[in-house]
Amino acid sequence: MKAPSPMCLRALRSLAFPPTLRQKQRCYAAVPDRSPTPPRTFKTPSPPPEPQWSSTTPPQPTSSAEPPPAPTDLPSRLPADPPSRPPTPAAFRPPPSGPNSRNLSTNDPSLAPPPLTRPIGFPTPPLPTENMGLDSRTLRERRNDFHDYDRHLAKRAAMTKQIAKPYFRDWSNMRFHQGKVFVAPTRLFRREVALWFPNFFGRTLVKKKGLERRMGLRDGFGGYGRGTTEVLRGRVSVVSLVGNAWAQRQVETFVGGSVNAELHALLEEHRGLVQRVEINWETNWLKWWILKLFAVPNLRRSRTLEEQGRYFLVKRGVNDIMKEALGVLNDKGGYVYLVDGECRIRWAGSAEAEDGERRSLVEGVKRLVKEAKMPREVEPPEVRKEKLEAAVLEVMDGEGMKGEVVAGAGG
Repeated sequence: MKAPSPMCLRALRSLAFPPTLRQKQRCYAAVPDRSPTPPRTFKTPSPPPEPQWSSTTPPQPTSSAEPPPAPTDLPSRLPADPPSRPPTPAAFRPPPSGPNSRNLSTNDPSLAPPPLTRPIGFPTPPLPTENMGLDSRTLRERRNDFHDYDRHLAKRAAMTKQIAKPYFRDWSNMRFHQGKVFVAPTRLFRREVALWFPNFFGRTLVKKKGLERRMGLRDGFGGYGRGTTEVLRGRVSVVSLVGNAWAQRQVETFVGGSVNAELHALLEEHRGLVQRVEINWETNWLKWWILKLFAVPNLRRSRTLEEQGRYFLVKRGVNDIMKEALGVLNDKGGYVYLVDGECRIRWAGSAEAEDGERRSLVEGVKRLVKEAKMPREVEPPEVRKEKLEAAVLEVMDGEGMKGEVVAGAGG
């Protein structure tokens, strides 16, 4: 069959697509006669200029025949706005980040560390074998997790969050108030509302010859691993959490013998009841081996055998959830916690200490010593006084609310 000529194709196209239809639809087989027009760009209209009124002459109406409208008392007809509640203060503020953080001043008042107004920690008691950092899943469980799409999405989100964090952000933020995240409270958190200190699992400074090996426990340290919960239970502990030499110098401003001699006097006076526990965590495997080869011998020589059993070297099991629960928003800073015999966090401090923070730490140790020596059934008078004051304030608040309701009903 012979193909139709171009003239025949044009005639058939004009019959199939009339001129009115050809304006709305485009035949892609035809070659355009002219280049297509660029897409339209729409600009956002600017708002009309506000009228400028003179400060001396009041505005005149546009028409002299119509009088100006009479003012109406709108506030009397509208309901009163309910009183807005003040925002709940945060326990600690996240560290500054982003490209504008470099332009912030070192003594910027907006970055001043807030006081710690609520308890921090975990809502459940710790166990001595938690947070080992080892994968205990079977092959079947690993296969099922590998085919779980939701787990892949969660892992991708965690990796994205980790990659988005600049490597030197924590070091850069150390110039803001020496990396201080929060100001230590002046009083202890009550035992009823205090949260628990998590378990850190690692290796102590005690040599293998003087340490009993635990058989049948896969802990990643050949059976010589220990948990901090074993040491913290039953004693009042001043726990320090560091990750580098800079953080260690900051911790010494809280518990150093030259700056806080009263605390060391309490440690000597109540030996066996009050102790100091040190945690040195390092998740980078290269820095971990450098620490183990060069720093551990010096640490052993500067501490007694009893103190070596309370110094933990942790390389696994420290995750972001633990850091956020303990208020560790800057990994390069040092942190100090006052933990009672039930592993509850009753007091916390960060970065370099102030005079008031050292005094509150000493007073907190004295208070916990009294609680430890007093039987559990009998509450200390300070606790009973706090409970009585809280009950009185609750009753007064209730009476005040009742009076407001009665006054509103009468009006």
